[in-house]
Amino acid sequence: MKFVLAITMGFFSLFVFAPNSIAADLKVSHTDPIWTGKDVPEKGICKRHDGKGISPSLKVSGIPSGTSKLVLKFTDYDYGDEGGHGVFEVAVSGKSEINIPSIEGEVGTTDKLPSNVKGVKTHHCSSCDGRYYLGPCSGGQGNRYWVYVYAKDGAGKDVAKGKLKLGEY
Repeated sequence: MKFVLAITMGFFSLFVFAPNSIAADLKVSHTDPIWTGKDVPEKGICKRHDGKGISPSLKVSGIPSGTSKLVLKFTDYDYGDEGGHGVFEVAVSGKSEINIPSIEGEVGTTDKLPSNVKGVKTHHCSSCDGRYYLGPCSGGQGNRYWVYVYAKDGAGKDVAKGKLKLGEY
């Protein structure tokens, strides 16, 4: 009897005490055909390595109702922390699908961001241009770049997540 009770309580705690569980997956895709998820296109490479440092335009769908914003974390999977290439919030206002335009260049001020986009964490390169977004910048070492997208409700709780490979550079 104690064994059955222990197993039952174990399963119960998995469901009740799992505060970081996320109920849904977001679908994240490229809207610019030059971004294929294979090699980072030249326009996406950081300015330090003679690129333009332009982020890909994205489509996010499957956004659950009650989502107030998306958080995008641009990441070099092989170097640094998640969001090391910049973190942005995108207001969604109840939409189940949204297109996010490219962020032009390695922006340093929020006045160059689209009106529904807010820079919330700067990139990790102190000697690079800009402040909020850093294009892939490994110098061609084959690093893998991703964007992680989290849907958050009004209280800031994660309600869905998705990710997309930007490419290798």
